[in-house]
Amino acid sequence: MTKITERITLATEAAKARYRELSEKPEDGLETAEKIFLTVGAVILAAAAIAAITTFVDGQIALLPSN
Repeated sequence: MTKITERITLATEAAKARYRELSEKPEDGLETAEKIFLTVGAVILAAAAIAAITTFVDGQIALLPSN
């Protein structure tokens, strides 16, 4: 779980840095393909985060005592 969290954090920070860079100079080289890749990357990161959280919660639910 720690490696997944680290990778998600690193990817998020890289995306934030790129977003800040593009916000300062919005017309410098942001092509349509790059917009698509950034959007797809954000969707993949969100899906990975949701999957990690779901897996963790399911594991914790399995540990609950049943009556």
